[in-house]
Amino acid sequence: MKKVLKAILMHSFIGAWLGKIPGLPRLYAKTVWCQQMNNFLGLYGSFEDAERAATDFNKVGWNDEGIAKILVNEKPEEAAPQVFQTSQFAVLLWLTKLLKSGNAILDVGGAGGVFYEICMRYGLLSSPMRWHVVDVPAMVKRGIARHQQLKSPMISFGTELVEAPSSNIMLMLGVMQYLPDPLGEKGPGILENVKTLPSHILINKVPLMDDGEVWTIQNHVTSAMPYRLFSRRKFMDYFEAHGYRLRDRWMVPELSVDIPFHPERAVPFLEGVHFERHPATAAT
Repeated sequence: MKKVLKAILMHSFIGAWLGKIPGLPRLYAKTVWCQQMNNFLGLYGSFEDAERAATDFNKVGWNDEGIAKILVNEKPEEAAPQVFQTSQFAVLLWLTKLLKSGNAILDVGGAGGVFYEICMRYGLLSSPMRWHVVDVPAMVKRGIARHQQLKSPMISFGTELVEAPSSNIMLMLGVMQYLPDPLGEKGPGILENVKTLPSHILINKVPLMDDGEVWTIQNHVTSAMPYRLFSRRKFMDYFEAHGYRLRDRWMVPELSVDIPFHPERAVPFLEGVHFERHPATAAT
């Protein structure tokens, strides 16, 4: 029955029609959406509009102790997830080809260093490599505590991208859609905020659309976040303008975006990409 209701609300003209009934979307938000993890709600024209809408329902943003406790276990005896998303193997595959002695990895939105621990488990990291995580204070605090107890030799943490050390490889594994201005449309974007442009960028779990872009909001029970569905062309253009070429892309079949009452904006799967920098092609 739940699958049938989901199909009606999120993938049919009936759901679109129901969304036009005054008060019904808000009733759904208050009685269903607020109680469920990772669900989406509404369409908005900007990050700011989505943020304002989210404040009507919950605390806003990732800097939340409740979410940090879920994503970062301070107890060293609790290992990083043993079973993880299929698309992460694409990132691991590229790292096996790219990592060299002395490399520095910048992990934007890396929480408590989960992917660092995965790479260590598969034997991809060795000294003198360096791994730096940038995330919100709640994540960083718990990540530091965890890795101090683990005596992790190569990982460090910070809360500001502009203060992060230079890197050879940048990872953004499911973070770009939550950032206020990642493509630098209103101010400095991600690549304007790093000290030096990395040779390789691996991005995973990003929602791309071929027909425009829009924001929605995603619930995480203790907090809610603006969530961007990117224009594919605008997304690609940003990296190409900084001298990057698309070297690889892959599907992320385990994640999708389904928004109640808006079947026209369903994204059946997210995507991953690998950009390699060719400085001679950078825009002047």
